[in-house]
Amino acid sequence: MMAAKSLYIHIPFCRHICGYCDFTKLLYREEFSFAYLNELEKEIVQKATHKFETIYVGGGTPTCLSEEELERLLKILSPLLEEGGEFTVECNPDSLTKKKAEILYRAGVNRLSIGLESGAKRLLELMDRTHDFSMVQQAVNTANAAGIHNISVDIIYGLPEESMEELSRDIAACLCLNVPHLSAYSLSVNPGSIFHNKGYREADDDIQAKMYQKILKSFRAAGYERYEVSNFARPGFKSRHNLTYWHDEEYVACGLGASGYEEGFRYTNTKNLRAYLEGNHGDVIEAVSEEDDLTYYLLTNLRLAEGFGESSFEARFGFPFLSKYGEKFRQLEKDGLLKEENGRIQPTDRGILLLDRILLALI
Repeated sequence: MMAAKSLYIHIPFCRHICGYCDFTKLLYREEFSFAYLNELEKEIVQKATHKFETIYVGGGTPTCLSEEELERLLKILSPLLEEGGEFTVECNPDSLTKKKAEILYRAGVNRLSIGLESGAKRLLELMDRTHDFSMVQQAVNTANAAGIHNISVDIIYGLPEESMEELSRDIAACLCLNVPHLSAYSLSVNPGSIFHNKGYREADDDIQAKMYQKILKSFRAAGYERYEVSNFARPGFKSRHNLTYWHDEEYVACGLGASGYEEGFRYTNTKNLRAYLEGNHGDVIEAVSEEDDLTYYLLTNLRLAEGFGESSFEARFGFPFLSKYGEKFRQLEKDGLLKEENGRIQPTDRGILLLDRILLALI
């Protein structure tokens, strides 16, 4: 079995907790971050035993670490990147200083994912974000000045009482940044988030669909290709790391609450900081059965505009896709949701809007 080609590292610390967030996170405290990096290094040494094509540091807010902590983390990770690899770090606009951008660049980080979320003052305040749009512009300029030009910016749509006019302004804000990668996610309100506790709910399906179609039309017109449901890129700037997930390939994960997939097992680390700091990293581990493997493969690959190759499917599972799913596929093709093109099974534009329907029919 091939070694996992991607490595995910989770930094749980934030200087501020946003209303919509339900990721594994906690407020930054220096005594916790010092102990956390000690334990994280031990886990990385244990698990990351080869070099990787992609490394992704997410959170939380990795750039909320101090300059010294950030340098320490990157010193651990940099030797693990293959030559020509993609090295991504997430950051908030208000935590990317000139010095930190230079530290990132010197360590080999060549891609940044910056959380815009919205350009509107009302919506940023609603989400408890601590930046404004000018800070996002400054963060992009700071990254470019340091030498990091592969930049992704993301927005959230379907926010409480968000109007189409507000969405239009957010789209314009994204486009004026002139970065090579954009992501747009519909608001999810999950238990444990401040939004859920306040009683906020997700926008209804019709509103979400209208907003998504507006984003799709606008981003495409500006030269961005939608290559995954929520992700858009200029040529040559797809997220190589995230494609590992969407191709349902194996990856190593380290850190509090991090989830990985290795040697036919999926695992999730503990979300309990005390347990983690005591060296009890693992929490849940499950062997992936053949049926589960098929399900995960379809769940991930059909999020991609390119879908999956029929030859790749057969090489992985030992039988042609259409030999098992032919009748279901023909019905979905007739409904305008899937298509077969150049030896690939692909969702149509309409199918991407109705992925749940496709997956329910196949799985």
